[in-house]
Amino acid sequence: MQKNKALSAVGLWWRWVIATLVGVAVGYPLGIAACLAGFYYLSDRLMLLGICTTGYGSLNCPVSVGIILGAIVTGTLVGIGQYFLLRRLIRSSGWWVLASTLGWAWVGFTATSLAYTPHSGFAIGSDGTFVESSFSDRLPLLATNSLWLITAGLILGILQCLVIWNGAKQEVTKHRAPWWIMVNVTLATFMAVAILAIFRGRGSLYNILIFFIEFTPFYATITGAALTKMRL
Repeated sequence: MQKNKALSAVGLWWRWVIATLVGVAVGYPLGIAACLAGFYYLSDRLMLLGICTTGYGSLNCPVSVGIILGAIVTGTLVGIGQYFLLRRLIRSSGWWVLASTLGWAWVGFTATSLAYTPHSGFAIGSDGTFVESSFSDRLPLLATNSLWLITAGLILGILQCLVIWNGAKQEVTKHRAPWWIMVNVTLATFMAVAILAIFRGRGSLYNILIFFIEFTPFYATITGAALTKMRL
């Protein structure tokens, strides 16, 4: 208990940032290995079983399976890294790992889906001929996929918020727990805007990995600040 009282806001913030970055440092290499295993091996097995179809375009079955498996492994290890800090501060903190795994798997898939959504291309006209579609034609699809990513941030925020609210030892933290949802939705919205601006429908697994690596310090800094404001 003395240790918990001695943990200042600044101490909590930098420990959270370090815990997140260490989780990422371990999680990304293993996540890449899992992504490649899903891309080259697991997707073939799922297609043979009829669970996953080949699909069309860039975001086909191998890419989808690869990114989901990679996100699951990475999200789990990031959650474990954060758990070693949170176990000092909240009860039943083990649920944080499960919440992170499920939430980041959905974020990873929806972010990749948005990055692969083309901003222009060709479509079949009413007379059966190919006509070029403009950005305005693709805007409804881009908006829908952006909304899916923001929803993924909402789901991640809700799952983790429930863990914080359930395990918080101070009433003030419980009252401020919904802030965590708002922070994650805001970060997911920022991510959607950044993906639309950077990738323009020409995403690749390599570039998406680089994007998440660059996004991680920003995520760790903002969420760490949110935890200190919640008086965890």
